[in-house]
Amino acid sequence: MMTPMGRVGTEQEGVVYQIVVRGEVGESAAEEIGAQRVQPMRGRTLIVVEIIDQAHLHGVLDRLADLNIEIESVNPA
Repeated sequence: MMTPMGRVGTEQEGVVYQIVVRGEVGESAAEEIGAQRVQPMRGRTLIVVEIIDQAHLHGVLDRLADLNIEIESVNPA
């Protein structure tokens, strides 16, 4: 089995990130970026997502921007 890093037979582990955005994030947007958890918090939303590499992180952040979702913070959990 090939993984994104080209290794055979190994699973690539990711880093869990907490992304805080302004407003609410719908289920379809959360599913689209692979969110593991979405938690509304007083005018903001906490999104928890496992990121496998820097390109994946940029893809998630770019997709949120494409959806006009304003990002407040991005931190590894």
